[in-house]
Amino acid sequence: MKNPFPTLAAQTLVLLGGGHSHLAVLMQLAKQPVPGLDIVLVTRDVETPYSGALPAWINGDCATDDLLIDLRPLAQMAGARLIRATVEKMDLQNRTLHCAGRPAIGFDILSINIGSWPDVAAIPGAEQFAIPVKPIPEFLKHWESIQQEVDSAVSEQRPYTITIIGGGPASVELACAMQMRLYRNAGLPLPDRLGQESFIRIVLMTNGSVLLSALNPGAQARALCTLRSRGIDVRLQHSVRSVEQNAVLWETTGTSTVESLQTDRILVATGASAPDWLQHTGLTLDAGGFILVNNHLQSVSHANVFATGDIASIENCPRPRSGVYAVRQGMPLARNLRRFATGIPLQSYNPQAHVLALLNLGDGTAIAARGNWSLQGRWAGVWKKWIDQRFVEKYSRIPAPVERSFSAGSRSSSLRCAGCGAKVGSTMLHDVLAQLHPCTHPDILSAHMSTEDAAMIRIDERRTLLQTVDHFRAFINDPYLFARIATVHCLSDIHAMGATAHSALAIVSVPHAAPRIMQSMLLEIMSGCTEVLNAHNTALIGGHSSEAQELSFGLSVNGFVEPDRILTKRGMQPGDVLILCKPLGTGTLFAADMRYQAKQRWIENALTHMQHSNQMASHCFVRHGANACTDITGFGLLGHLSEMLTPDAVRVVLSLNALPILDGALECVAGGYLSSLQEDNARHAALLTNAEQFHPKQLNKQPLYHLLFDPQTAGGLLASVPARNAAACLADLHAAGYRNAASIGEVLSTGGESAAVGLRE
Repeated sequence: MKNPFPTLAAQTLVLLGGGHSHLAVLMQLAKQPVPGLDIVLVTRDVETPYSGALPAWINGDCATDDLLIDLRPLAQMAGARLIRATVEKMDLQNRTLHCAGRPAIGFDILSINIGSWPDVAAIPGAEQFAIPVKPIPEFLKHWESIQQEVDSAVSEQRPYTITIIGGGPASVELACAMQMRLYRNAGLPLPDRLGQESFIRIVLMTNGSVLLSALNPGAQARALCTLRSRGIDVRLQHSVRSVEQNAVLWETTGTSTVESLQTDRILVATGASAPDWLQHTGLTLDAGGFILVNNHLQSVSHANVFATGDIASIENCPRPRSGVYAVRQGMPLARNLRRFATGIPLQSYNPQAHVLALLNLGDGTAIAARGNWSLQGRWAGVWKKWIDQRFVEKYSRIPAPVERSFSAGSRSSSLRCAGCGAKVGSTMLHDVLAQLHPCTHPDILSAHMSTEDAAMIRIDERRTLLQTVDHFRAFINDPYLFARIATVHCLSDIHAMGATAHSALAIVSVPHAAPRIMQSMLLEIMSGCTEVLNAHNTALIGGHSSEAQELSFGLSVNGFVEPDRILTKRGMQPGDVLILCKPLGTGTLFAADMRYQAKQRWIENALTHMQHSNQMASHCFVRHGANACTDITGFGLLGHLSEMLTPDAVRVVLSLNALPILDGALECVAGGYLSSLQEDNARHAALLTNAEQFHPKQLNKQPLYHLLFDPQTAGGLLASVPARNAAACLADLHAAGYRNAASIGEVLSTGGESAAVGLRE
């Protein structure tokens, strides 16, 4: 018999951090996977900034997408589980990482590439009153507010001062880029000499006797001359003693007289520091608190731990903390992680003594320096821009996987969607159910062909038992987050009927792997499920688990409701307003995601909405007298609306432009990324009376139309609410956190010859 589990996951490699070295590791593992190696990427920032492009972005010479590298497509391509989290504790003895708000993450091999940030703790008051230039995502938020403050100051003709503490490459590039952008925004000419009167003043303060102490004297002189020629106030041998709100207290190096500089904003770009939690890991650290590694990029104290970039110090090989070294360590790190996982001797990495430094001066020119030579000019600026663009594009332009059809002429892709997009098509399901003749009982209130969201069983005159079951394959690689969303989805059928859940049984299938890996995954799944159930006061009363080739999860949910308070799909009345409480688009977004074409910000926003329970929306619809309700899941908006229209032959009209849509969904549809269930769902277009007006052949001409058939996972409730209550109902939904809830149509009539849906823009 053929082995159903051809690749047994035997080891877990955790990549901690989304730094420059780990980009290369993900790319190499995608190109050449290691059999049996389970990969987990844990990072605080999924859209990781390329530090080399930061000056160009500040200056306005490049777009945000040219600064940020989206780790999601890279992780997808490498088959890595992507977990957005911040590590609070590392337990090397038990080989676990502990992150806030989720179960521990186990590992066999750990690679750390988390970068560093300015040591603001070394300057009293800096943590409260100054802005560190790293982490870059946090700095970007401050930069937006700085620009607004400067614009306001210029309009009021009052001076505005920015003080940058530090004398390294980051400080020089930051001063040049900020000056160029702020003066351009204000429509002012740049100063051409130091001391020239200007509303916008930039001060660079360092305790060193020179700028750029790691570079040669020629580069130092060129930088100092450039800054001063542009009116940037460079203050050498100024030791900062503390900072206060709008003030820097300093003294000349070697003296004890403290003076004060009044300033509007204080930026810190001083020497690098490491996170405090490293001190409690048991790793051998250097004097500065950085991880000490050998020339294999391997911890000198723990053989299964590797570290690169700014967070690491190579034993007996001191080098400046520069992104250039982190980039160059990527390939050696990838090779040694592969070798360690497969039991092959590691290769040595010997960083070169001198690397090329290119400093962006903000005006299209740059300083190039290496060893003892340096030059300056526009050609160097073009060179730097080319290098930066090439690096970002290398890790941003991820090709979609090659797809095949199941048979010649077939439109079905080999990439089949998961989540609720993996449902059997409604037509096939109906045809099969119609051939079945199950027995029944007098207390069963719903037949097996019923389209209601949950089965109904009479308990007594005062109580009806609602039962529902849902189960599907994982559509994301984070078991904990997947289980949370799946649980919200499974509870939704109970909420759609105006009830609250009482208890649930779990059904989970875990990919066959080494026992420790399977146990860890099962714990993540059940932790995510239990958290959501507990938040709904729903008891987990048992379940069933099994091994499988893919991760899947579901629940059988029970609820109790008074018979006369059940909210069903039937009952819409003429004049009712149709209200949808969540935006559409999960099907197309995750179809794009599995092809490595969805942006992290789109997916993260979708995941947030998918974790939002429909319970409060259900209460709101009941409170405002909804006549009918259902939840929008695998059969799409039109498919589930069709179940509300029949058998009463209801006629409604939908407003396409009123549909709430998830960020990125229209772009994904326009790109042709549709769920594998879309084709079957599109058969519900037979209900439309004027589809020809909205269904051109090109998807990008009317993507809204195609979202009528988009399958939803953990989608929203659709309710038919009396018109007199609609405005108040929407206001309550918005107040309850359903900020995208919208009125999307109205009921025209009931009891006609046939059910129908009209469309309008």
